[in-house]
Amino acid sequence: MRNLAAFVCILSAFAVSGCSHDPAAKAPPSRTVSARTEAPPCVPTKAILPGTDFLPRVTDEVRTAAIKDLLTKIAACRPLPYDHDGIVFGNREGLLEPRPRGYYREYTLPIPGRDIGDAPVPVNVGTQTFTTGDITSPRGPERLVIGGGERIFYTPDHYAHFVELRIVP
Repeated sequence: MRNLAAFVCILSAFAVSGCSHDPAAKAPPSRTVSARTEAPPCVPTKAILPGTDFLPRVTDEVRTAAIKDLLTKIAACRPLPYDHDGIVFGNREGLLEPRPRGYYREYTLPIPGRDIGDAPVPVNVGTQTFTTGDITSPRGPERLVIGGGERIFYTPDHYAHFVELRIVP
């Protein structure tokens, strides 16, 4: 058993500098920011404060209210419920315009009344009908992506489709 502990210690030395004989010792904290959780500092903005509606129009009143509520919180830098809210969106799908890293940020769009296990539902945005994804986690599939602090993109199906929403004053 002692040889196994020494072997594990040697292997971990390749990943973490140093090796302690103290079994309670922990690896030093990482000095790099993970791209997955990179959240730049929030800067309050009036550019995304909701108006009376959006174009194209989201016909579901509950969803429209959720979008307005989320945008109000983002614009004021109020706390959001999920750690991943506000992280850099990498646009790996390539469906949005190519922009420098950090231009896009993603936010969870919680929809009241939708819970884990709920099936996909249709969402009408303008003349298009999209289908949300299954809700398999507390965050659900719907997101807002904010570009440059002023452009608003709604994705009902976890990045498969994007619709740019323009604020109607």
